[in-house]
Amino acid sequence: MGNSMTDLSGPRVFAIEDNPADVRLVEEGAAAANTQLNLHVVGSGKQAAEQLRGIDADSPDDHPDLLLVDLNIPGKSGFDLLRIVRNESVFQHAPVVIVSSSENQDDIDHSYELSANAYVTKPADPDDYIRMISDTIDFWIATTTPHSDE
Repeated sequence: MGNSMTDLSGPRVFAIEDNPADVRLVEEGAAAANTQLNLHVVGSGKQAAEQLRGIDADSPDDHPDLLLVDLNIPGKSGFDLLRIVRNESVFQHAPVVIVSSSENQDDIDHSYELSANAYVTKPADPDDYIRMISDTIDFWIATTTPHSDE
């Protein structure tokens, strides 16, 4: 994605989202966050799975500092990706926030059972959506103290 947030030294946020309109809102939310960050958007579950599995333990700079995962993406579901992060990746403690249009309690419960850190529902209003993304990034990147994977 050719966007202006390619400060490779900043925190790395992986957004796994296939809807182009939502991707734009995520990019705007990331731009509105208080932290200069390196946003990486992946549009398919299969591609995301390959990229997440391919990140090396010896390259901590490549480890995501936050993952924003849509549940309904082509290739592999958000649940699959959550399982991969928690069980097959070298950054098992990275915060994963499910960002979904589903308000289905089973989806919410299942996300937490798979160790999602948070579940947020996509607001219908674009300004609210942008604010939700920027608040989520600010909270997980700027406010919380991360778990060390060392």
